[in-house]
Amino acid sequence: MTLPRALRPLAPLGTIVLFLAGISLVWQGVMQVFAVKTYFMPYPGPTWLAILKQWPVIWKNLSSTLLEGLVGLAISVVMASAVAGLCVNWRSFRRAAMPFAIAVRSIPIVAIAPLITLVAGRGFATAVIVVVLATFFPFFVNAMRGFQDTRPTMLELAHVYGASRWQTFYLIRFVFALPHLFSGLRTAAPLAILGAMLAEWLTGSAGIGYLILDSAATRDLELLWASILVSTILAMLVFWLTAAAEKMLLARTT
Repeated sequence: MTLPRALRPLAPLGTIVLFLAGISLVWQGVMQVFAVKTYFMPYPGPTWLAILKQWPVIWKNLSSTLLEGLVGLAISVVMASAVAGLCVNWRSFRRAAMPFAIAVRSIPIVAIAPLITLVAGRGFATAVIVVVLATFFPFFVNAMRGFQDTRPTMLELAHVYGASRWQTFYLIRFVFALPHLFSGLRTAAPLAILGAMLAEWLTGSAGIGYLILDSAATRDLELLWASILVSTILAMLVFWLTAAAEKMLLARTT
């Protein structure tokens, strides 16, 4: 059975709803079978109600996390695409840049977060830097793979017609790399949310990560688990929106 074309974009959203319903059922079953005390974990019903009751507080912090993640991801995508493009076009640049790219991947963010905080302060800038560090390498690797995956015949055709390096990159390499770029984006987008939350945990700045820590410290378990659920839904929605954008754009370019 196939869905009507008008309803197909909503299929991933329905999957998310079914997934959350399944999680709630399992959650409820575990609570009852193992007789888990509510001062350790609340039941799913009160947790969902807490989302509705505390929505103004949750949304205020959630919007901060979302803004930090989106800004950091945008910067990371631009930087990674530029570096990957330069690496593909100039071997000398690739030999010089690859060690730095690997170093960025190897940096323990938790360890250098205090240093970032000293330089950028406890706020938006630190969260953006952490997001960039968390998402740069996954997107960079996919961008490199995509730019190198261009058909040699298309590159020869561009050379025959006298296309410049920039024209060859933008009109041919970039188009052929789109599937790889979206693959990297699907990986990096949820990492952007997690990176923003990590920065909030480490710096105590406003956001859904800080709300989780604060509600845990005050033993407000319903708000704690509501915040965890909302952050999970946000990561899933970001992944779904990225996949939907990929399908729409690739359908137009093929």
